[in-house]
Amino acid sequence: MGRSLVVCAVAGLGVAAVVAGGAGGPAGGGAPRAEDASAPRPALTRFATCDRFVAHVRRRALASVGPWGLTGSTPVAVAAPVAEGDPVRAAAPAPALAPGTDFSDTNVQEAGVDEPDLVETDGRTVFAIAGGRLEAVDATGAAPRALPGLDLPGMSPSGLLLMGDRLLVIGDAGTPGPPRPVLDTVRIAPAPPVPPVTVVVALDVSDPAAPRVLSRMRAEGSLVSARRTGGTVRLVVSSHAPHLDLVTPAGAARGTRAALRANRRAIAAAPAGAWLPRVTVRDAATGRTVRRAVPCSAVSRPSRFAGLGTVSVLTVGVSDTLSLLDTDAVLTDGELVYASPTAMYVATARWSPPSAADAPVAPRGATLIHKLDTSDPTRTTYRASGVVPGYLLNQFSLSEHAGHLRVASTEEPDWWSPPEGAEPSESRITVLAQDGGRLVRTGEVRGLGRGERIHAVRFLGDRGYVVTFRQTDPLYVLDLADPARPVLRGELKIPGFSSYLHPVDATTLIGVGQAADARGRTQGTQVSLFDVTDPARPSRIAQRTLDTDWSEAESDHHAFLYWPANRLLVLPAQRYDGSGGAPFLGAVGLDVSRTTGITPIARITHPGGPDAAWAPVRRSLVVGGAVLTVSETGVLASDLTTLAPRGWAPFD
Repeated sequence: MGRSLVVCAVAGLGVAAVVAGGAGGPAGGGAPRAEDASAPRPALTRFATCDRFVAHVRRRALASVGPWGLTGSTPVAVAAPVAEGDPVRAAAPAPALAPGTDFSDTNVQEAGVDEPDLVETDGRTVFAIAGGRLEAVDATGAAPRALPGLDLPGMSPSGLLLMGDRLLVIGDAGTPGPPRPVLDTVRIAPAPPVPPVTVVVALDVSDPAAPRVLSRMRAEGSLVSARRTGGTVRLVVSSHAPHLDLVTPAGAARGTRAALRANRRAIAAAPAGAWLPRVTVRDAATGRTVRRAVPCSAVSRPSRFAGLGTVSVLTVGVSDTLSLLDTDAVLTDGELVYASPTAMYVATARWSPPSAADAPVAPRGATLIHKLDTSDPTRTTYRASGVVPGYLLNQFSLSEHAGHLRVASTEEPDWWSPPEGAEPSESRITVLAQDGGRLVRTGEVRGLGRGERIHAVRFLGDRGYVVTFRQTDPLYVLDLADPARPVLRGELKIPGFSSYLHPVDATTLIGVGQAADARGRTQGTQVSLFDVTDPARPSRIAQRTLDTDWSEAESDHHAFLYWPANRLLVLPAQRYDGSGGAPFLGAVGLDVSRTTGITPIARITHPGGPDAAWAPVRRSLVVGGAVLTVSETGVLASDLTTLAPRGWAPFD
């Protein structure tokens, strides 16, 4: 088994030291210069013994603990992940169906790297998460037919991964409670809070009408993201001292002092297991339970303190049951994950608040990036770490190509509102390459969108596309063929912005985002078609503003469906009537063509009723000759050409 890499950190704890420390930040506690943050960082180092691990975390915790617990110890919230195309069931007697030809895959970033989603299909059965349970719909007939489905006690599901006749349901066991209270003394009766737990349930769906639980995994911590390559699933889980028994005061001065003393005693007495997450796997058939904890002797840490939480990468095998093949981890927190077919990157933002003297200065910082080798299906191995100036938008801000990692970042965080007269921020593309245990910069393009922030990124082969926005939408086209000399080739300025970019072919992009007026005020969902044949002269060849407020595809690429064979684009869309009228919570179908532009086909709405009135369409997919749209209340089949309704399968 490969060594464990545990990523540990507390959000906001020791941030200034991380940003300024390894990058030679300025004295006086001000925000570090962005160029300083690009200095190479050394590889992570492992703790040789549990004693050294405990001494390290204990010393750091005692320096930051207060009566309310560890400073900044609340885990960072992350969006739930989503999924790509799935293999055909190996045991299915019917002729094989091909994803992309007979049915649509979930829209993912990288081919061959699956991501969990709310909906999965093999071209015959549609599985969906709705109402906190697993629903199943038979899609082989002229109209969809609902199957019994399955309750999932003990978990709140958020994503599915379909692997032949094995279906993984990924979610959590609920939210953690606050630290226990303490009054004027430390004689406390209440039990400590339950830490967040990630839950994975493996199902046998060879008979879709009767899914059967095979095994269940519980991993302490919040799910950051998950990916599947081949038969291996990797879960990235963030935990924060899950078994450290801390308290909070009830409000009186004596209670505050008592809470601080109690917390310091708890830290001084806590063994290694108090800081590290545990994983439990239970086989449903045999009742056999396997419990494992991340070994402290396998924990790695950055050269500069990065917090007291833990991000673990769990390598999970899926056959007749779930099996924990390997655990890798680092002392830092994890905020977003990008995966190529052979590597996984975990990124974490670090910022330093400006001093009072620098009040107009944005809290510019850096993003730490850790690379893990996933080419071996049975293990995950840490390879290198690096840093780029600024902050990342989402997973599309990272892309690996030909041995290099391309990173798009903006100097200011998205929550920062710069005061009048502040120096404008800018965005950049940084190209990194592995050099021993470091990710070092080989090339860079700076000066993108001064005074604006990145709203969309897409790296496709040797090209990069970046959208920034404040009042207008510059679409930048970058030539990344030479990693040492990336070049900005062209720029297009238009009203509004795109939040998601999707390739139609090598020379055409679809953009989904918001229309905007001359002042930059958004006006509803906008679909654009871009011609990027000549990178020096990108152009928008078609545009359509929808009569809707927002589409989930603007923030979640898994809600986007484009079916090339019919030039069909389907987007979930929502509009709310400010005067109290009925909202529109359906989907919009569009014909997208370089010659005829963007033409509305029809709107899709699910059958009415008290529940349907507030159950938006979340996903759409193509199965056979139908478009299936999925909401909390059921699945509607519509004609692939006209989008006329063909059949409705309500969930129980």
